[in-house]
Amino acid sequence: MPNEVAHPPRISDLQLRIAQAQTQAKMDLLERAKESLTSQLTTIFDGIGRNEQVELIYPNGEVVLITKARPRRGEGGE
Repeated sequence: MPNEVAHPPRISDLQLRIAQAQTQAKMDLLERAKESLTSQLTTIFDGIGRNEQVELIYPNGEVVLITKARPRRGEGGE
């Protein structure tokens, strides 16, 4: 009985598949980051719109409080 061995894929085909997989992985990562950032911005704007105080927490632990600003005198509103 003869041994059956399939011809190996071309290096160029493997390189193309690797490049496609890397591109897809980057797109997936960017899509998840976009969804997270959109959610965070929505939380910030919705909180401020409800006159709530929003805390921004930086990686170093610093906290910045964000609140709706009062209109300045002589500047009719928003």
